[in-house]
Amino acid sequence: MNTAETTSATPPDVLDDMKAVADDLAAGRPVPPEVARRVRERSEKVQEQLLQQHGVRQIAVDLIRQGREE
Repeated sequence: MNTAETTSATPPDVLDDMKAVADDLAAGRPVPPEVARRVRERSEKVQEQLLQQHGVRQIAVDLIRQGREE
């Protein structure tokens, strides 16, 4: 069987944290505080970037209002 190398846009440290979280959840163990902190910090950074790029979106509110009008 021929295996092809794949490249990922996801940095290795992020992949390591993803694997650690998945392994801990699958085993029923709590996620280590240091891993949870790193994940939370990256999440907050991405959230801030999206907020700066796109602003606050109220898509669900608009869809609910449209649904009530029909």
